Formats: sequence, C-alpha cells, structure tokens
Amino acid sequence: MYIFGYGSLVNISSAQKSFKRELKHEDFIPVVVNGYKKAWNSIEYIVFDGEEEIINGIFLNLQEDKNSNTNGVLLKITEEEFEFLKLREKNYSCIEISSVEDFQTDEKIYTFMTTREEKIAKADDESCYIPKKYISLLEDGLKPYENKFKEEFVSSYSNYPFPIKDGTYKFSDPIQNKFAKDGIKDEL
Repeated sequence: MYIFGYGSLVNISSAQKSFKRELKHEDFIPVVVNGYKKAWNSIEYIVFDGEEEIINGIFLNLQEDKNSNTNGVLLKITEEEFEFLKLREKNYSCIEISSVEDFQTDEKIYTFMTTREEKIAKADDESCYIPKKYISLLEDGLKPYENKFKEEFVSSYSNYPFPIKDGTYKFSDPIQNKFAKDGIKDEL
C-alpha cells in the first residue's frame, strides 16, 4: 500500500519519525493527485512555548474538488507503518485516493485529511494561527525535490487565510504530540 503525503510527510526528517526503517529520498515518489486541492483549514489544538492558552493551530488539509489537482509524494508502506501513521495523524480521516497521474499500481493509496466539520476552520474563526515552524518544515522538506515540483507545491498553499504565528509549539494531545514530534523511537 501507499500513503500520499501533502504536508509534513513531504519532509523526510518529519516523516522519518513515523518509521522504524531509514527513509531515503528515493522512497518519496513525487506525484499529482486528481480531484483534490490543498487548503489551510485543518484545526489542531496547540500550545506555543511560554504560553498556556490552547489555540487553534491551522495546518494543511486536502479538500475534494473535482476540477483541481495537487502534488505531493507517495511512500510505499507496510501495515505496521500504516498503524503508526494513524497515531500520528489521529485527528484526520483516512481516505483512499483513486486518481494519481502517471502512476500505476494495484495497491491501495491512502491519505489523511480532516473531514469532521468541527475540525475545519472557517474564514471568520478567531484564535486561529498558522505556525511559522510548520511552514518552515514544509519549505525545508521541499529542498531535495526538483524545482517544478517545489514551485507547484508552494503555489498550491501560498495563500494564507489566517495569521502566521512564530515560535515553537506542541500539540495539546499527548499521543499526537509524541508521534508527530518525538516519533516512534520509544516503540523500538
């Protein structure tokens, strides 16, 4: 099976936290998925260092849109790796992707996206911030890819509908934080 990554999973260092095996850049297959677009609307509850207030951190999400496509990467994964990814992406729904351009496989392709209405930010929502460190994670992760892929990726998300907030943050959910920030090293 494969997982489609369109956010932090594009970054090899970030993705590595959910894998026991050592990932290599060659493991990441740049692709275009039809019927979806990226959107800044996935709410995750986060706390910035030095602050006590839990805020709505806004992260990249996929939205169904039959007239759109978006790029990202495919990673071939095992069942065990899929289970770790489910913990990392625990607030997202796991969905099957059916249309990937120029990529043929008999195996299933999955991705994670926010689908619960209460976890999708609206333009007039307050106390919503896009973490600058998350944007940096995306940009750093794009460095090894070809220029065309990088340019298309950045242009697919560069319209920021919420303020950007600087600083280090953690997820308020301890399980999600462990698998997103610390990884599975304690599970080995």
